[in-house]
Amino acid sequence: MSAPVKELSIPSLWKGRGSSHGCVSFKLFANARAWDRHLLRKTKPGGELFGLATPSNVDSAASAEDRYDYIVCTFKCLPDVVTTPKLLGPLLARSRNFVLIQNGIGIELDLQAAVPSGIVMSGCAWIDATVIDHGRTLKHGPIEKLVVGVHPPLGAPSGTPHSTEAHTALTTFVDLLKAGGGTPEQVVDIQAARWKKIIWNAGFSTFATLANATLPDICHEPARSYTMPIVRGFMEEVVSVARGLGLDESVLPVASIDEAIDLTLSEYGVTGPAYKASMLVDFLAERPMEIEVIIGGILRYAVAKQVPAPRFAIPAFIQRPMFHLNFAFRLSTAYALLKVHQTRFIQKSKSRA
Repeated sequence: MSAPVKELSIPSLWKGRGSSHGCVSFKLFANARAWDRHLLRKTKPGGELFGLATPSNVDSAASAEDRYDYIVCTFKCLPDVVTTPKLLGPLLARSRNFVLIQNGIGIELDLQAAVPSGIVMSGCAWIDATVIDHGRTLKHGPIEKLVVGVHPPLGAPSGTPHSTEAHTALTTFVDLLKAGGGTPEQVVDIQAARWKKIIWNAGFSTFATLANATLPDICHEPARSYTMPIVRGFMEEVVSVARGLGLDESVLPVASIDEAIDLTLSEYGVTGPAYKASMLVDFLAERPMEIEVIIGGILRYAVAKQVPAPRFAIPAFIQRPMFHLNFAFRLSTAYALLKVHQTRFIQKSKSRA
């Protein structure tokens, strides 16, 4: 799960109860019971202690209010387990504005199809936070950045100007976060921003999970000399696929690879906490991982645009016959290896339900 956003108290913007500074808080938590029973301790420099009241399910949230200004989704996008529209259920009719603070590429598509009149925004969370102590403690590292933007309507070409309504919804949401003490970065092209983030996820998260290694394990010498070339290779393939989609050097510079690597090495190359990528945390807990929206999403675009991506390997079940002669894919790579575990984790999660 992504790190929680602070509760906001904003005058005249939310439906208030007995105050012009009314505040509506809504989140979906996989560990809602732990949050209800315990305050969540957020640990960072100048740490604080706070708690949030959370609805136990979407039905109770939908019945609490007729309309919400925003539905903010901070759960992990796991379409091979449940799609976002199916998870939101009755909440789809409670707002026109949806914000997806999630990892992955193409995470907006099924929601846009389910709510054609809706405005779908998303945020890329650059944050090294891990929930520990059975969900009661959020261990927060030094990196914290949220990049937010609006997705073009479904089927619209990249670069399509935002409608006035969409622009207003985005700027209002960003202003809410700023008024609550956040430091969001508003961008015009959220797709380019998401590809910049997926460079990091596909490189470091994938390698860390396959290696069962923390970021310092990967970034310290002497390991760095043989881990970084593989991580960089994954990242280069991400950029190649993005190029096939029309994201050129002006919106997704190849220097984004160096920026992602340099950022990580600056925090974990010499010192830094034993941070585990969220995909690795899920792997160790034997929970479904975000591989479909991270690696799988990249590979599907690679197939659609006929961009070779051999390091990730595109398994047969998502290939198309017309492309068989254009690609030489191997199954002994990251996606195939993680898919074996993903299948087992999904089956295990269903047995727990």
